[in-house]
Amino acid sequence: MAKYNHLPIFQHTYKLTLEIHRATHQFPREYKYTLGQRLKEMISDLLNCIVAANSKEDKAKILEKAMLKLERLRIHVRLTCDLKVIKLKKYEYFNRTIEEIAKQLSGWLEWSKDKK
Repeated sequence: MAKYNHLPIFQHTYKLTLEIHRATHQFPREYKYTLGQRLKEMISDLLNCIVAANSKEDKAKILEKAMLKLERLRIHVRLTCDLKVIKLKKYEYFNRTIEEIAKQLSGWLEWSKDKK
């Protein structure tokens, strides 16, 4: 299996995973087991896609899947801010990190398509 710990995209996604888990722990009960759980599942799925893509020869398909998961995560993070479940400062941090991951994902996807 290919190593993934050194990948900046993995490191950013892992840090975001930790922060989402910490943030959802503080969600009001009304959102903790619905929106909070969904956020944790989405970020975990994204992390799994990154690990899987790193070990695949043909990365494009799984990276496109990861891009879609990231976009869904972005929408749900925005929803948490609009519902006032997280503060604006936390939303800005999440959004900046998601944007950084998106840049890295699209670069990786372009590279994998060029490699074909």
